[in-house]
Amino acid sequence: MCRSLIAVTTLLLLFVGCHQGFAYKDCPQGYTLLEEYCLSVSDDYLKVNKTYTYAEAQSLCQKSLPTSTSQSDWTANLVVLDDNEKLEAIDRHIFKDLPERMSRLAYWVGGEYVNGVWKWVDGSKINLWSNIFLPNEPEINGTNRAVYIVPADQQYKRYYAIFRAKTSLLPSYICEAKEE
Repeated sequence: MCRSLIAVTTLLLLFVGCHQGFAYKDCPQGYTLLEEYCLSVSDDYLKVNKTYTYAEAQSLCQKSLPTSTSQSDWTANLVVLDDNEKLEAIDRHIFKDLPERMSRLAYWVGGEYVNGVWKWVDGSKINLWSNIFLPNEPEINGTNRAVYIVPADQQYKRYYAIFRAKTSLLPSYICEAKEE
């Protein structure tokens, strides 16, 4: 009886998880599973007071994965904020799980102006009318600019996206690992 109950419960949990559009998975070393996303929030600024340009942050994300063969089918880049749920997962993680000082930092994310079009690092277009942006953002013509998020609403613990020159120095960045 007990084994049957455990088996039914396990099947039910798997069905619910798959029905909600995600499979249970492990993230690479250094990444945390938030919702169904494998993310890593850099805390280097708090340790060594280092800041990064957009290109430096992207390069560090790409080099962030362990070199073990079991994780060689993963890629990492700056996070793509292609849906509001991902930004909400980041908000909850930064404000709830990380040291309070982290909730005051700005973070590079993976969006930039490329050949006259705003794109995420995965090549998809950025929805410029998305509610991830602060009011009066984004700039439609953003030559040499990239996307970052700032803690614009401490009361509701919410980050919003805005744009800045790619050569600007920011204290942190958020990487996303995906299985190929």
